[in-house]
Order: sequence, then structure tokens, then C-alpha cells
Amino acid sequence: MNILFTSVGRRSYLVKYFKEVMGDTGEVHVANSSAISPAFLVADKAVVTPLIYDDEYIPFLLEYCQKNCITAVISLFDIDLPILSKHRDDFEKIGTTVVVSDYETVEVCNDKWKTFCYLSKHGFDVPATFISLDEAISSLAQGKISYPVMVKPRWGMGSIAVFEAENEEELRIFYAKTTRNIQNTYLKYESAMDIEKSVLIQEKLKGQEYGLDVINNLDCKYVTTIAKMKYAMRSGETDCAVTVDSPDLKQLGKKLSNVMHHRANLDVDVFVTEDKCYVLEMNARFGGGYPFSHMAGVNLPLAIIKWINHESVDKEVLTERINIMGQKDIQLVRLKIEQQQHIERLTKVEDVMKNLSHFEQWLKPSLLERNIDIRDYARKLCLNGIVLVSENEENSSTGLLGAYMNNQETKTAYLSFLSVNPNFRGQHIGESLMHQVEKLAVESGMNSLVLEVRKFNYNGIAFYKHLGYDILDEASESSYHMNKKLKESI
Repeated sequence: MNILFTSVGRRSYLVKYFKEVMGDTGEVHVANSSAISPAFLVADKAVVTPLIYDDEYIPFLLEYCQKNCITAVISLFDIDLPILSKHRDDFEKIGTTVVVSDYETVEVCNDKWKTFCYLSKHGFDVPATFISLDEAISSLAQGKISYPVMVKPRWGMGSIAVFEAENEEELRIFYAKTTRNIQNTYLKYESAMDIEKSVLIQEKLKGQEYGLDVINNLDCKYVTTIAKMKYAMRSGETDCAVTVDSPDLKQLGKKLSNVMHHRANLDVDVFVTEDKCYVLEMNARFGGGYPFSHMAGVNLPLAIIKWINHESVDKEVLTERINIMGQKDIQLVRLKIEQQQHIERLTKVEDVMKNLSHFEQWLKPSLLERNIDIRDYARKLCLNGIVLVSENEENSSTGLLGAYMNNQETKTAYLSFLSVNPNFRGQHIGESLMHQVEKLAVESGMNSLVLEVRKFNYNGIAFYKHLGYDILDEASESSYHMNKKLKESI
């Protein structure tokens, strides 16, 4: 089983949760419209997609799912949900389950005005909400609600363009500012459906804020509700929380499940006053509060995997421990820097010698340590193989690769060496060189490519496995042969 997360962003923890559950039985793939994503570092495979609203987005995902045998797709971004929901049947036809709620459910959650109207209609307590600035000002003047009030995007997330107004002057200013901010962020896409009514004014509730994970199975049947009292927020997400035992909140979650008919998780923000539980917002996906449920013993990733496999889920899998407090930590993650690289094939012995002499210092063991004559080695490579050099925009040599492709009997190419300048590592240079040599090997009639890697070179082994290479046998007491069938991969 292979899982694909779309719009993965910084949800590395969810990737890790699913990898822990799946073990060696499958891969966790991640996708994002930008390679600048910490989750790319922890996934088994990662891919950069077209933008969500690009016409090629769904065709790209469908092709990727078919090529990589993706069993299920899970989105982590509100804007992504309605697009995927509309195309669930397209994915089902290729054998991929999209773990997303029906379009109507997603629409109610993403559109905060529809959230207010829908929940009001079904008898839920919700904060007073206005889609008209004049109506809000009139209600405030009549004392129906009082300042402060919240000004927020109708289609919003992550506290983007959310302001608190203490009086009418601030209300008018923040209303205009929110309107402008919507146009300058990705909120403009959904807001374009009704740009003239894209800002809401909402009464500010006084009470304790809670977060709910309302869990349904993949048939949209209610399973359980996990309640957490929020201690701190950061950028619209729960930063610190503790699991609580609240029959009222659990009953509220069950009632929400019965009217929302969502799939998997419904992330809900609730304000509890002395006598009421107000539903503030809902997200039909894994929310920023789920890690606190997971820490308390809930394992929704495991449940989802079992549901996909049509297996039953024990009650304990989705039962939380009470009074478990957690707080998100801030960690610095080094990202890979993408730079334009130019790969050139070297055909002159002098050019190969020059680059070998330059990269000699980073080859382990070096050519000199192996008693290899550089000129003779360069001549053999030019005659029987290929040498590729990668250069950046400043014409600095960043990587060098050599491979032999003269074994027409076994149709096997052999990687002689791959070296990347340490100053430029983390920029996918080695990966680009490998892809290019594989392409050239296929063009030369080779069926597979073999390489040798030292047993204690754990990073190297992981790198080649990431590219699809498997350990073939022991090359020596201290090294392995690794192999990749090229005809099936190119």
C-alpha cells in the first residue's frame, strides 16, 4: 500500500505517523506545489505538483497515482479538498481512494458563512455572524452584539487577514484591510466565487476554547470524538493543549457527525461559556490539533489504513488517554536549495582529467589511494563509458559522474563513481546526474545499472534506495553491489 499526501507543507509529523503504521508494507509519498517543504525530507518519495487551480493539477495527480501504485490520497489543505472531492470518481477508476469528504460537506466547512447558516439551521449554537458591513454596524449600534468583533475572510485559514475591532472606526479600517489582504494571498481563489461578500464580521466569544477531532469511518459513520482544551494558539493553530473528558463535547461531536457526514477527521473549534458550547469553525481534514490526540494514544492513521483494507478497527485504537498535555516545539530544519544546474557530457580526455583532479579530494577512497593513474582512467572512460559534469549558474563544477556502458553481452551499465562538491550538497545534484546517466544507459541499450557502495556508507545506501536501487549482493567484505532495472524505470 502506498499513500500520497497532497499539499503536505510542514505536516512532517503526519508523514511520520503513517510511516510508523505502514512499516515495510508500503511507501508514504508527499506532494506540494513547492519543493520548499520540510515534509519532503521525511517521506519515502516526494514530487512537486502544478498549482491546485492549474488545469494540469488533477491529470498530474492521476498519472502519478497510476505510475506509483498509490492506494489512497489524503489532502492537508482546505483549498485542495473541493478539487479532489469533485474528482473522487476519477481516482476510484484507477484504484485510488481519495480520503476526502463529499463536496457539499467540504463546501460548508471551507465557507464560513455557509458554516454559520448550516449550523444555525440544524440547531447548533454559533456566534453571531454578518456578511454585510452595514448590517453588522447596525446590530452593534442597537446593542444586539457588542465590541470587540472579529473581522475575517469568509474563505480563510491559518488566521490570515483576521483582525479584532474595538470600535466602528477600527471595524471599517479592518474590513477594508481584510478585503485587500484576501487579494494578495491564495485566499483570492475561493473568494473569487463571491468577492463582494468575501469578508465576515463575527462576535467575539468569551469563554474557554476547545478543539475536537470528530472521527468518522470511511463510510461516514460516527466513531468517536476527542476533546482537547486549548492553552495557547500560534498562527491559527493549536500550540498547547490537554485532552479532557467532557460528555457535553463528545455529544456535540456526535451531533456534528450526524449532520456533516464527513469522512475520517473533522477538526472543530468550540468555545464553551457558562451554559453553551458554540461551534466556531470546522475543517474537513487533519487539523493542527490532531497531534495532541495522537500523543494521547489515538491512532487515526492506523484506523484509516485498516478501513482502506476493509479491516475492523479495535476501540482501543481510537481511545484517548485523559489529561495528556502537549506543546508544539520549534525546530530548525535544513531544506534543500534548488539551483539551476547544467549537466554536460565530457568527451575530451583533458577535460575529464581536469575534473577528476578537482573531484579527487572528495572521492573515498581516492583514485590515488587506489593506485589509479588519472590519465589512463580518463582515457578508458572516454573510450568505453561516459563522464557527466554538473555546473551551476556561475559555471562552478558541482558534481561529477563516471559510468561504463560497454558490456553488450549482459546489457549492464556500471557506475564507476559519483561525487558532489560538499559546498553544493542538498541541491539534488547527485539525483540529477543519476537520472541523466540512467537515460543515457537506456539509449545505449543497457537494461540495468549496477554500482558499488561501502556497507558503512548509510547515507549513500539510503540515497540509492531512494532512487530505486536494491542491494544485489556483497561486492566484498566491506561493500555491496546495488542494482536497478532501467527499462522498467525510464
